[in-house]
Amino acid sequence: MKKFVCSALVALTVSSLAHAEGMYVGANVSPQTNGKLNFTDNGVTKEYSAAKKATPVGVFAGYELSPLWALEAGYRGDTGSTSFDLSPGYQLKERVSTAYLAARGTWQLSDSWSLFGKAGIGQGRMKVDISGKGAPSSESVHKTGLYLSVGASYLISKDVALQLELEHTDKIKQQGLTATTDRFALGVRFGF
Repeated sequence: MKKFVCSALVALTVSSLAHAEGMYVGANVSPQTNGKLNFTDNGVTKEYSAAKKATPVGVFAGYELSPLWALEAGYRGDTGSTSFDLSPGYQLKERVSTAYLAARGTWQLSDSWSLFGKAGIGQGRMKVDISGKGAPSSESVHKTGLYLSVGASYLISKDVALQLELEHTDKIKQQGLTATTDRFALGVRFGF
């Protein structure tokens, strides 16, 4: 999936060189993850709060096919790992990322304000690493599924807009761990 999204980003970039009008790029950031981990050992369940929280960031690029429709590809991931201190001497680190390709529809409310929605396909990846004596090796799991987003955009200047959106992708599960990749993101979009 990463190769597909990277190829889509390259194709969007190359096609935009001939027609720079309609191309846009952007970046966004989300609040730190609020992870909790429930671990059951010998019938006793303990809840652990994250000792270190990651901050999700994202980048995206798109090409406007018309004033209402665009094709967009993006990647979002954590700036670090979310860490959980388990029993003495053991720590679990989790890192989650998502790549997506989506159609974007825009509804213009005024000269400055617009609403948008995105629908497409996304692939999430969760990497889990447990450190400590005799700990298992790190593992990764991938899940491809639906990508959805809704949001609002405010045009600051002709080519710069602020946007707030809620993104949704399927949950990623691995041996009793579940990563929810839904998030609010505040971003900036630059048009050409």
